[in-house]
Amino acid sequence: MLAFLLSTLESNEDKEIFTKLYEQYRPLMERTATRILKEPSDIEDAVQNAFVQIIRHFDKIYEIPREELPFWIISIVKNEALSIIRKRQKTVSLENWDGYVIESENVLDYTELVNLFTKLPLSYRAVLEMKILHGYSDKEIAAHLGISETAVSTRASRGRTLLREIVRKEGFSI
Repeated sequence: MLAFLLSTLESNEDKEIFTKLYEQYRPLMERTATRILKEPSDIEDAVQNAFVQIIRHFDKIYEIPREELPFWIISIVKNEALSIIRKRQKTVSLENWDGYVIESENVLDYTELVNLFTKLPLSYRAVLEMKILHGYSDKEIAAHLGISETAVSTRASRGRTLLREIVRKEGFSI
């Protein structure tokens, strides 16, 4: 697949950058797709489709700040996974959002739930996304964001509390 995707890029610089992105983010993309999809073939499709989308919008790679790139890539794979679900008209359940389980009745509930996460202030959302979605440790998050581990812990705690409040206000059961 990588060879095919690389053939769609024109410059050697773009090919080199894409290869680095592919090698660095593919495992993270697979983990993200696995949280949404159950079938290995669907997971593979979501990741491949996400890479196709990245190629289609490759010019944005140069515009997106480096620290925001993982979030952009993850949002693409999430959207591709949701697209696969919508096409198959399946029910999705979301498991273990940091210690509690939320069962969604359908894809719309899942999409709404993901949108709730975006209602968090950026400082809390960034920490929670890195911690919950990407599985980074507090030390890794602190280094990545340039803040102390204590600040990471505080933001994660406050973010979880705020997320729970938002989830309750929007009518989801936790």
